[in-house]
Amino acid sequence: MRIPFFVLAVLSIVLVVAVELATLALLRNAAGMPESLPGLGGPYLALLDGILLYFVVVTSLGYFRFKAQVAKAAAVAGLILSLVGVVVSFLLIVAAFLAIMLMLGLLFAAPFGTLAYLDLFANFPKQRAIEALSFIMLLKVFFLFMLALTDLGYLKNKLLVILIGLSMLATWLTSMLIAWPPGFLSSITDAVGALVTAVIAFVWLIVTLVASILGIARLFDLQLSRREV
Repeated sequence: MRIPFFVLAVLSIVLVVAVELATLALLRNAAGMPESLPGLGGPYLALLDGILLYFVVVTSLGYFRFKAQVAKAAAVAGLILSLVGVVVSFLLIVAAFLAIMLMLGLLFAAPFGTLAYLDLFANFPKQRAIEALSFIMLLKVFFLFMLALTDLGYLKNKLLVILIGLSMLATWLTSMLIAWPPGFLSSITDAVGALVTAVIAFVWLIVTLVASILGIARLFDLQLSRREV
């Protein structure tokens, strides 16, 4: 395991989450990034990339000693975080769905609803969002490259590779949904991208929750077996 490359990989995915949450003002200004990542699609990506960050850290701990302790801690932490994540992702799904319904309802409620939609949602900063998402995608490519330089064994971890692929796919899809339609519809398609990302994260967290429960059950059974022996 090449530690310097691993540190760069972790820092890059941390920066990805930070940009998506628009929290690192100094780094944004230094990189010429906008003050915030507009819309819902970009910030929603932080949920999926937060899962990726946790997965990379837990997987990496297996390279060091005390694997048994790491397994126990990971099972408990996975149970708590996935349970919280399921609730959060479900609420985000509901929020994105309601936002889409609101915007569509206004858009088709001519004439006054349409005028209200044009006033509230038609001026979506499309170019700014695309630039921010392009920067995020570059960071993810850099993260993948650094991870491969750390240890090619990471690329043999199917779950990790799938999660990285889903993260990049969600970023690309969100960018396309913002860039493809006319500007006055970008607010709606941006929310659709957010909804898709939240659903992906929700499904992944459900699987993680079940796996954590089974992992804790196995550890409990193993401890009981050792006591009986």
